[in-house]
Amino acid sequence: MNSSPRQSLKISMKHLLYSLLCVSILLPSLSIGEERPMEPPPDERAEYQYKRDPGQLKRTNLGFLDPTPDVVSLSVLPRDDYGFVDWSKAISIGIISPRDSITNTEAPAEPVQIPPDVLIKSKLDFMPDVIFPHSSHMMWLKCSICHPKIFEEKAGATPISMIGIWKGQFCGRCHDRVAFPIRNCFRCHSAPRSRK
Repeated sequence: MNSSPRQSLKISMKHLLYSLLCVSILLPSLSIGEERPMEPPPDERAEYQYKRDPGQLKRTNLGFLDPTPDVVSLSVLPRDDYGFVDWSKAISIGIISPRDSITNTEAPAEPVQIPPDVLIKSKLDFMPDVIFPHSSHMMWLKCSICHPKIFEEKAGATPISMIGIWKGQFCGRCHDRVAFPIRNCFRCHSAPRSRK
């Protein structure tokens, strides 16, 4: 089948555009102008770990681009009784390991004494009380994330309400956004009420 000069030109232009696209995607990954550490000698390459700052491409221990994904598939993360990701369990069993900061330039957080769990009395007679576990929240949050901006440090000093939580205040600052949804009532309201 003979193609006309016009069709050949179209095909050539498509190939040229495709080549330019490929070059524009790959060029930044070729490290042109980027200072990289001196390559380790061949006998030390197996132990060498390339460190990278946010935004840099991932490399293998030999310095080549590493195409494997940086993320863990949600399908391998543990689930709670309601079918939502259990982030605390994912940390405790080692599937994920959050950094202390986005840039990873801050000094590692000092170990702190974890306060005891807090019992929050429910305002409605038919709802169980809430147990707030400091331990699971402090796996990757500093005290200053919540105290005193969101919650006063003295137990019971902050007038928490479900309406406020639904509007994104108090616990709603994280839950229903990055933490499990607040519509799982009994995930938090889990302490049997003491009848007095």
